[in-house]
Amino acid sequence: MNNNATILSNVLFSSLGQWDVKQFLLNKIKSIYPVEPLGRHLIHQTEKIQLSDYPDEDFTILGVSNKVGMFDASVKKGKKIKQKYHRVENDWIAYNPYRINVGSIGIKTADLKGSYISPAYVVFSCMETLIPQFLWLMMKSEYFNTLIKDSTTGSVRQTLSYEKLATIEAPIPSIPEQEQILKAYHATIEEAKKSISEGDDFSNGLLFDIQSMISDLKEQDVSTAAASILQIISYSSVSRWEVAFSLKEGKLDKIYSSFKSPIYTIADLTKESLFGLSIKASPAQEVGMIPMLRMSNIVNGELDLDDLKYLPRKTATTVRAPDKWLLRKGDFLINRTNSKELVGKSAVFNLDGDYTYASYVIRYRFDTSIVLPEYVNILFMLPLVRFQIDTMSRQTAGQCNINSDEIGSIRIPVPSISEQEEIIKKYYSTKDGADKFYTKAEELRKKAYTDFEQTIFA
Repeated sequence: MNNNATILSNVLFSSLGQWDVKQFLLNKIKSIYPVEPLGRHLIHQTEKIQLSDYPDEDFTILGVSNKVGMFDASVKKGKKIKQKYHRVENDWIAYNPYRINVGSIGIKTADLKGSYISPAYVVFSCMETLIPQFLWLMMKSEYFNTLIKDSTTGSVRQTLSYEKLATIEAPIPSIPEQEQILKAYHATIEEAKKSISEGDDFSNGLLFDIQSMISDLKEQDVSTAAASILQIISYSSVSRWEVAFSLKEGKLDKIYSSFKSPIYTIADLTKESLFGLSIKASPAQEVGMIPMLRMSNIVNGELDLDDLKYLPRKTATTVRAPDKWLLRKGDFLINRTNSKELVGKSAVFNLDGDYTYASYVIRYRFDTSIVLPEYVNILFMLPLVRFQIDTMSRQTAGQCNINSDEIGSIRIPVPSISEQEEIIKKYYSTKDGADKFYTKAEELRKKAYTDFEQTIFA
């Protein structure tokens, strides 16, 4: 926005596309590359399919978030989908016209199973003059986001229609130049991935070291490879009719027998537990609202406060229990629904202020005379617990679930409080080594985006 614009300016009526002060004052983009309206290089994809015409077929539905871009959101039967859905092919781009200004845009990659997305999204593809990933990265850049914000229209909810997107002018390098810019971007991203891998190796070494303090478990003890193609299982011993569960269940005894300390189940250690709230949260915090922690806020055993959403504080209380869904320091939080790799991830709440939590999270309060929540949290990152979660979790509609009874049945070794404190101290004093790799990776990731942006925008 040009803050030095004169109060009075003469503008030809014919030069105005719309009566919008923001549009008039919008800075002209500076770039060493040709700046052209995006509409010259895009194709609006408007085809919609009535999936309910195929009532018994399963359809993987795509979603878009400002964190991960496009992802496989859910699996639904055709008969459950009443509206016509957009068809989406590889390298097509989709965005939420109401949330584009917060980065809600994604690109369909070959690894995604879904081919359909809600009619609420805008879907388009690129002509041969524009590489889809180049455009997607440009539209995710901070500078382009200012163009989007200044181009959105609407008095209550600012939206970016496809027609408006097509009028936005942006730098369009030649295809060889786009390829060269992407090559530099990917080279830096690969450095970041290497640093993450080094951090993972360091972290895994720490976790196995801690596991050896409380268990004699070896990696081969929980190998999921079957001993033979045919296995005889007694009917009376089957607790769940699921092949994967039956193959893994027999290995749990090896885990339990490896423990060096008294064995407790999570249920034994729990004073109380409670599911979170099933109430839609708002991305904007208004007066009287408090943050709601969701499954995306639990990352690597800690709470990540990026991308918070909010609820009125009163929704987390009742007359009889005024702090029913308000978190206390020391509360243990576990995610009960997620991908196979992430279901059962956990964290300990130790923040100041009022927070509540969502329904896909269960809150536990332990008997701290027996076990410390930080100790349990560390164990939930170890193979001896992760294998139990992997064995018990069930996959439905593309997501894995573990219920409260199954969580309660997880067994862990519980040494003395002083030994737990020693393990906690070892973990937090050593994990800084892994954090250095992760910090470097984040710096490289930001550098990749910054270099990309500075290359195309002068």
